[in-house]
Amino acid sequence: MRSMTGFGYAEGKGALGAYRVYVKGVNHRFLDIALRLPRELSLWEEKISGIVRQYASRGKIELRIDFEPSEGAFTVTVDTSLAWAYLKALKELSEALSLPFEPRVEWFLEIGNIVEIREDTGVWLEEWEKFSPILHSALQSFLAYRMEEGKKLCADLRLQLAEAEAKLQSIEEKSGKVREYYFEKLLKKVREVVPQERVDEALLLQEVLFYVDRSDIHEEIVRLKAHLGRARGLLEQDGVIGREFEFLLQEMHREINTIGSKSLDSEISSLVVDMKTILERMREQVQNVE
Repeated sequence: MRSMTGFGYAEGKGALGAYRVYVKGVNHRFLDIALRLPRELSLWEEKISGIVRQYASRGKIELRIDFEPSEGAFTVTVDTSLAWAYLKALKELSEALSLPFEPRVEWFLEIGNIVEIREDTGVWLEEWEKFSPILHSALQSFLAYRMEEGKKLCADLRLQLAEAEAKLQSIEEKSGKVREYYFEKLLKKVREVVPQERVDEALLLQEVLFYVDRSDIHEEIVRLKAHLGRARGLLEQDGVIGREFEFLLQEMHREINTIGSKSLDSEISSLVVDMKTILERMREQVQNVE
């Protein structure tokens, strides 16, 4: 089992520069990948997203790459003719508006098309082979973090399941006394009203059966046991279990709510409240399970 919360980091060097890769993940209903890449590495965006999907199926994942190019990694060209043309136009504009004119080199960096970086796509394709292991290393450390967090979540969920199973066992034990409880209760009431008359045991039994049928929670208990068993089985798996576990918890809530509405026993009602609390704690935990 893996948590959706995690962090990973790796660094290394390629032919064109040094790389630092940071990966951070938090819980999210679906897989949401946010990449923060330098402009030079934008051509790798699709490849990086595809590799991230190999390591995660759920969660909001932010991956950032810091890149320090080595000397000679890029070729910078300057269009001096275009720069002179801009300079002449700016000078004419300043004279027409009677504004002071003090040209600065930084202006031409902002204008664009004057100073350009020439990139060889083939060189960057070769660089990918050197960068790819660094990316995988960061994602592997991210995955290891998630798995370690997942172990902690798994241990806690096992404890919660054991507590829920104990509460359900108590509910089952108490539900077995329902027939006896209603029989004695109805018999007492009838004798209070007509203490001298003989009670029709057959008629009384029919009334008892009517109340027992209305408050019978055997089917709900059986289904709850099955759901708890399935949840325990999921905790033994290594794959992605978050969505199925959330579904099971929804079904458990449905069954325990039905038990609470059908049972008139105060002790069972108290156990139902306890079990709802346990299921809610589990639901909060499972929201962070991949």
